[in-house]
Amino acid sequence: MKKILTSISLFLTILSTQAQEINFEKGTWKETVAKAKAQNKPIFIDFFTTWCGPCKLLEQKVYSKPEVIQKMNANFINFKIDAEKGEGPDLARRYEVSAYPYLVWADKNQNILLTDAGYMPVGEFMKSVDNALNQYKEGRLEDYENQYRAGKRDAAFMADFINKRHAMVMDNRDLVEQYLLAIPATEQTSEKTLKILSENTFTLNGKAIEILKNQSAFKKYGISTLETVSNTMMEYFRSALKAKNLELLERLATHNSQLNPVEAGRQNERYRMEFYKSANNTPKYLETAQNLADKYLMNVSQEELKKQNLAHFQEFMMPYKTGKQDSVKIGKPRFDAMKKLHSRYASINFASDLDGLAEEFYKNVSDKTILQKAVAWSKKANEIDETPDYWNTYAHLLYKIGIKTEAIAAEEKALKLAQSLKGLTFKYEEELAKMKAGKL
Repeated sequence: MKKILTSISLFLTILSTQAQEINFEKGTWKETVAKAKAQNKPIFIDFFTTWCGPCKLLEQKVYSKPEVIQKMNANFINFKIDAEKGEGPDLARRYEVSAYPYLVWADKNQNILLTDAGYMPVGEFMKSVDNALNQYKEGRLEDYENQYRAGKRDAAFMADFINKRHAMVMDNRDLVEQYLLAIPATEQTSEKTLKILSENTFTLNGKAIEILKNQSAFKKYGISTLETVSNTMMEYFRSALKAKNLELLERLATHNSQLNPVEAGRQNERYRMEFYKSANNTPKYLETAQNLADKYLMNVSQEELKKQNLAHFQEFMMPYKTGKQDSVKIGKPRFDAMKKLHSRYASINFASDLDGLAEEFYKNVSDKTILQKAVAWSKKANEIDETPDYWNTYAHLLYKIGIKTEAIAAEEKALKLAQSLKGLTFKYEEELAKMKAGKL
């Protein structure tokens, strides 16, 4: 009888476990945050879309597992949201959602603890859960903030505070400068300091930028500054654009040339071109755009692109090869995609710049002599990195200067390439029909 009762009890326990599911909140985001604060728990957010296959796979193969259900319900306030409906788009922009499913672990104040993207098996998902919990338990951000407001500035505390905020994707540029003031000069090129500098954006007039110019120090420890420099320059470019501040633009261009000499020339001309376009200074815009193409884009050889691709890929891979970063945390599908992108980074960017210029001139320039230059830019973009959109740009330019037979052939090429890539084709079909009818 005892054995029967035990068996029944076990059977009921199994049924109970199987019937459980992750408790995703049914209310609004505001209500979810309020609940997290009330229960003093971190938040898990699953951004999905109705058409996303990996999202459904994650739900079927991961969220259904008892160990996942138990851990998520015990430790998090869980929130699931369609990134394309209701308050989803606004929340997705806030957390810079770039793929689906996109998973965010955040503290109760909505600061990021960890992010992940794409489908992952149970073991990998649980590793991310544990990483997020460890990040949360290693000291609450508000505790650090209280100590900072109370005047605590010693180097060890500042390093921990910066790393905590960095994990939550927060701006640390002023804190980095204070950290550099707190350490002796002999430690300014230590591995610990260089790692902090490589992970955080910086000001244009502080100690950090001067240390960043010493690239040999970073290479000694296998630390890459590529992403940080790129992100910082882009942030200051946006500030210059918003304020219409040419002096700031030229200052960041000077620093960019010292920090990233291989790619800075092309980047700086691109910044200037966009700046003059925004300022409605058409003569300077046209001058800078043609200078960008003639000086930096049209003269590059395939051999030079291969060298730049390799140099960029080696720098991208450096922190992973030296163990400074862990590709396992990123997940194999996402990391493989990142490697593929960075292995052709220079080619992709050169082709994109050429096509962007060609498209801009197609839309905004009527002078056929200048448009002939744009045709050459567009042709070279396809030679470097052929895509349906690049062939579409080429077709439009040819059509605009009156070479309509070749334009139709180029648009047919765009359509055929889109079909071979199993992409959307309606745009190319519609524009091809217009070209053939003489109505573009």
